[in-house]
Amino acid sequence: MDADYIISMRRYFHKNPELSFHEYKTADRIEEELKGMGLKPERITETGIICDINGSSKGNTVALRADIDALPVNENSGDEFASKNNGVMHACGHDAHTAMLLGIAKYLSGHKSFKGKIRLIFQPAEETPPGGAIEMIENGALDDVDYIIGQHLLSTLKAGTVGINYEYGAAMADQFSIKISGPGGHASRPDESSDTIYVASLFIVSAQSIISRMVDQTKPSVLTFGTLNGGDRFNIIASTVEITGTVRAYNRELREKIRDSLKGMLSHICSIYGSEYEFEYVEGYPALLNDRNVAKVINKIAIDVAGSENVVYPDPSMGGEDFSRYLEKVPGAFYRLGVGNKEKGIDAPPHSSKYRIDESALTTGASVMLLSAMYLLEHGTKI
Repeated sequence: MDADYIISMRRYFHKNPELSFHEYKTADRIEEELKGMGLKPERITETGIICDINGSSKGNTVALRADIDALPVNENSGDEFASKNNGVMHACGHDAHTAMLLGIAKYLSGHKSFKGKIRLIFQPAEETPPGGAIEMIENGALDDVDYIIGQHLLSTLKAGTVGINYEYGAAMADQFSIKISGPGGHASRPDESSDTIYVASLFIVSAQSIISRMVDQTKPSVLTFGTLNGGDRFNIIASTVEITGTVRAYNRELREKIRDSLKGMLSHICSIYGSEYEFEYVEGYPALLNDRNVAKVINKIAIDVAGSENVVYPDPSMGGEDFSRYLEKVPGAFYRLGVGNKEKGIDAPPHSSKYRIDESALTTGASVMLLSAMYLLEHGTKI
């Protein structure tokens, strides 16, 4: 595996990030690199690419996926290859995912004595629901695919560590928006109006009891309010307040209970204080459920590559990940690659403006992905 190539590609994409569904120059560069290796990439969506690499004989097909989009974040990492695009940053490691997949492509372009086919998937818009996976799947990314593998950097894990979940790896990631309305009025006469800011505050505080008192405590769930906007002036009772937030859970029944409880509580509080409301709930990414047998293959390869002392089994994340959509269609698994290094000051969390990675881990990630795919082509999930 060409470590220098992977790092150089990662730094190029890091310096030139693009937002979800606008990864035009990113996709162009990916195609340029693949064609330079003698491969034939195919643009199946506006910025989504697949590229098949055929082995020397027929067999199964294993897909490897990398997401390519960045986040709307102003970078403050201090890296010399920091983003040159104001307000856009690879703050979640997708630049490295893309670079590792290109590193795999470069290796395979010169080593085709394997059975079956490797399909590279360069997917746009993982960061923006409904995500880019839906369109990629609709346009054939998984046609004739037998297994799929994905990975994600994790700065809370030591560089070179591989984290594996045998079942759930990420949660459902839903979002909701609420508008609370009233007639407004003078701040000195709240009895003549409906104080929407008070109503919103009461609702937000009360809603936390849904998680602590109304759902099964043995099943993980999260309710977070992300924005609260309302009011025009210190002495005016606001006529509207707008709220947004997210719900995270692993199963549909729990998601539905939280959703229905939110709406019921909102309706009840608004009726008491004479406010009206609008409630919109959008289901986001499904929960990411790994195929246990594919995860066992990755575990075996990770131990071979990184050593058993560097393979860990973290608790499932409550974050969302649209790789879950691929796993609804074909068997596969998603693992974490540690890129943290506290001694070097590399420990900022994902989506932080100071996010950095220890690039020494990238060859580990690429090797685990490639060798896991080779094992699946040769042996399937038999260990």
